[in-house]
Parts: sequence; structure tokens; C-alpha cells
Amino acid sequence: MSKSLTTERMRMDIRGMQSDLRSAWGSFHRWNNGATVTLRFREMVATIETRIPGQATCTEHVELDSTPQHLGGHRTWWTCPCCRGRVALLYWQACRWQCRKCARLVHESTRESESSLAYGKVNRVRRKLGWGGGLLSPMGTRKKGMHWKTYARLMQELSQASVAAVGAGDANIERLSKRIKRIRMPSRP
Repeated sequence: MSKSLTTERMRMDIRGMQSDLRSAWGSFHRWNNGATVTLRFREMVATIETRIPGQATCTEHVELDSTPQHLGGHRTWWTCPCCRGRVALLYWQACRWQCRKCARLVHESTRESESSLAYGKVNRVRRKLGWGGGLLSPMGTRKKGMHWKTYARLMQELSQASVAAVGAGDANIERLSKRIKRIRMPSRP
């Protein structure tokens, strides 16, 4: 059985709640499925009250951790209730809040095909070069102000990514050709 995607679960990101940590009344979140979460922060512990329509209300205490910032201050993180790891995101899975690994979730990008990844790499390098389009679009020139060393490196990356994309495309064509050959055409009377 394949793992579920992170996009299929409710999630809470502590990075967007830094101002809520200092609030006396915490914060309130609502999802499209009607679920609501009330958070209260007190002395490095978050009390999370989760209400999902048709289910019992769940209350959970999640510890917080903090790390110092380079220019002063600190950043607050969740401590996963299952593995005790420091994380920025918690996901709702099996009636509790957990990190991605404990909830056995994967990112959408892990499901992309080899050819999609290869074409994506080509497009990313072309954007860095200031060019539009895709693999078959005409090449542009070096952007004004770009160092020659950077331009040469990006051209090398583009060359390698293009070869990978064409190879992945060829593999797809070969796979589709084999499928087509397996399809038997009905004979005409």
C-alpha cells in the first residue's frame, strides 16, 4: 500500500504562528472539511483542541522547542508527540498530531515520473538563464550582469538536463510503443 500525501491531511505550520505564541488567547484555525483547532500556548507547551464534525473532540498537549537566531531572538518549533523530533509542521493522522515521518506521509514530488523531473530541471535552469519556454524553445543570450563563470555552469547544467529529458522522453515513447503493439486490432470480415 502506498503512503498518503501530505496534501491530503490537515496540517499546522508553527512558522506562521510565531506572533500567536506571545498572544494571551492563542489562535483558532478552520479547514474546508469543517474541522477546527483551538491552540493555547503556555510556557513551551501548546494545548491543541481539535474538533472534527461527527467525531469526538480531541485535546492534546504538544511540547515546543526553540533555537536561537543568528541576529538575536529565537525560533519556536513543534516537538513531535511520537518521535520527539523538532519539526515545523504537524499533520493530523490517526486522531492525533504527528510529524510527516510518524504519520507515514510523503510529498507530492515523490510521485513524479522521471520525465517530469527531467523536464522540470530543464525549465528551472532556463528560468535562471532568463529564458522562457521549454526544451525545444530557442536559446537566448547571457543576461546582462551575469558572470561568464555562472553562465558557463548554467549552460553545462542545461545541457545535462536536456540530455536526461530527451532520454526520459525516449523511454516513454518506447513504453507506449510496446503497449500499442499489445493491443490487438479486431480483424475485419
